[in-house]
Amino acid sequence: MFKRKEEVYSIKEFMARKNQPEELTEKELKAFRETGILIPLAIAPLFKVKSALAAEAVPVNAAAVTSAMYDKMLHAFDPLITLVQALAYPIAMVVVLGGALFIMIGNREKGFSMMSGAGLGYVLVQMTPLVLNILVEAMKVI
Repeated sequence: MFKRKEEVYSIKEFMARKNQPEELTEKELKAFRETGILIPLAIAPLFKVKSALAAEAVPVNAAAVTSAMYDKMLHAFDPLITLVQALAYPIAMVVVLGGALFIMIGNREKGFSMMSGAGLGYVLVQMTPLVLNILVEAMKVI
């Protein structure tokens, strides 16, 4: 609809440019009038706009807000914790089977360390919600 003339400047030329148009041309003014771009600006003072900051003050109990915040924080990570707990068992089984293969090959120390590490890791992953609850309760005290 509107074609603009494209001009290419170097940074030095652009910064030194003095002949920038300060007013709109008659063609641009006509386009503004035809498209109605200025209408909302012209009628805006006629409407009373209520600012978000000027809203009525509502008393809020700080204890209720912090309690709600802790509940949201407690349940915010539930999907992630459930996913990690669901993946812990298959991963632990693969590591235990790998440890068993090391034992069969003859590297008993490596096999038993892998198996014990898998078992300990599985137990710790399953205890994650307990640790999270302890952290949340500790934050309530502070």
